[in-house]
Amino acid sequence: MPIPAGLAWDTVKRPETLRYITKGVLGFRTEGGELPQHFAAGETYRVQLLFFGRIPAWWHEIHILRLDDTEREIVTSEQGGSVKKWNHRIMVDERGPWRSHYTDEIDIGAGALTPFVWAYAHLLYRYRQWRWRRLARTLAG
Repeated sequence: MPIPAGLAWDTVKRPETLRYITKGVLGFRTEGGELPQHFAAGETYRVQLLFFGRIPAWWHEIHILRLDDTEREIVTSEQGGSVKKWNHRIMVDERGPWRSHYTDEIDIGAGALTPFVWAYAHLLYRYRQWRWRRLARTLAG
């Protein structure tokens, strides 16, 4: 991405960024309030997934196992509905003064539905990456 790693990292930690990069494909409704300004290690966030931002799906729990500002890494353990395991790792690496590299790694477990959930995740994360590049261009000014 054409932005400094520090800016990319600060942006990753904001729930509003998650809303932006999934907008149009996936939305979130919180249980009894808003998400905080920044995700925090050790916290669990419960959200209702909204397909295409409108169609209610299941309640999904996001537990932040690790949020490391030095390594620029977030590790979550997530689950909801028929998805029993959605472990997610996000990393931001510096590639130069105005270049950074963003990586998503996901480990999915949904029993017999795993191939379908994997296919959905594959499309979702391609979309997310496209939206990230768009956001990065905006942040770069």
